[in-house]
Amino acid sequence: MKILLAENIRFFRKASGLTQEQLAEAMGVTVGAVSKWESGATTPDLSSILELAALFAVSVDVLLGYQLQNTDARQLAEKIHALMLDKRYEEALRESKKALSKYPNHFDIVYRSADLYHAAGIEQRNHELLHQARGLLEHSLLLLDQNTNAQIDEAVIQIQIAKLYAAAGETDRALTHYKKHNWAGINNGRIGTLLSSAGRYEEARPYLSASALEQITELIQVTIGMSACAAQTGGPSEAFEVLSWMRQVLEGLKIPGKVCYLDKADVFLLHLQAQLCADAGDLPAAKDCLQKAVRTARRFDAEPVYTMKNIRFYHEKEPLLLSDSFGETAMQGLENSILHGTAESSQILREIWREIINESE
Repeated sequence: MKILLAENIRFFRKASGLTQEQLAEAMGVTVGAVSKWESGATTPDLSSILELAALFAVSVDVLLGYQLQNTDARQLAEKIHALMLDKRYEEALRESKKALSKYPNHFDIVYRSADLYHAAGIEQRNHELLHQARGLLEHSLLLLDQNTNAQIDEAVIQIQIAKLYAAAGETDRALTHYKKHNWAGINNGRIGTLLSSAGRYEEARPYLSASALEQITELIQVTIGMSACAAQTGGPSEAFEVLSWMRQVLEGLKIPGKVCYLDKADVFLLHLQAQLCADAGDLPAAKDCLQKAVRTARRFDAEPVYTMKNIRFYHEKEPLLLSDSFGETAMQGLENSILHGTAESSQILREIWREIINESE
């Protein structure tokens, strides 16, 4: 068990917006004493520790910063989680109450209990459970130094707190919380959806549009990765189908007869499909994909669009410049990708490319 008292006095003092001088005055000690506490040179006596905990509104064990390694507590947290997954809510809630009574400042217990109260509160439409879940999550933020799960961090917990406000019908508080913790636009979609459900459509559009752009970009990247994995585990056919699905998604977002930035993305996806066909020895299919890529690239380069213009359902207040590393133009990107390819079948693809270019000249 490790005690982090010095670090926590400094952390909670700063979190409370206090200088060392102000803390010293509140505690009735010298500034030098506070400085020694925070450096670990001396340790406050028991009465001072109790007073500090009350001043910072935390429990003594949180102030001491116990790094709990209690196997029993972790097993209880896992049991609560398992019961929740089986939707045995009443039993899970009983176990949670006992666990919280025994381990009120164990991160796993507090966080898993919050998760349970959230799930049960949603399904049972019980606002009291939702309120308790929010309180547990807020408490878990003070215990994050105990967390060993890389999938859980402050951003995750703050988003869950905002979700609880929304679930309880506290729309304005949910929006405020989402916006306050909207790191890198992570909550744009949630904010937009909540505004839309509240009938605040003009406010919602920019958030939803920004989220849509992020999701489209992310989905293209994820699909390329999925295709690469499928090529190694499921074969070229499965990889080809993954890319075909993505191309269908992009096609559904294009305004018919209009050139848009998604056409350039389609050129890259067609090139990947041509490579897969060449790898599988299906040269006619490889040529067909490259011919489609060339036609699309030339159409895009004739009147390039580097904003979200001509993309369905997207509404932008101001034009947003889009960029990529594929190439300055779609044709340049396509040509460079083919001529500098390193796959075993790249030479075959280069021969097909030259054949297509010669036919079109």
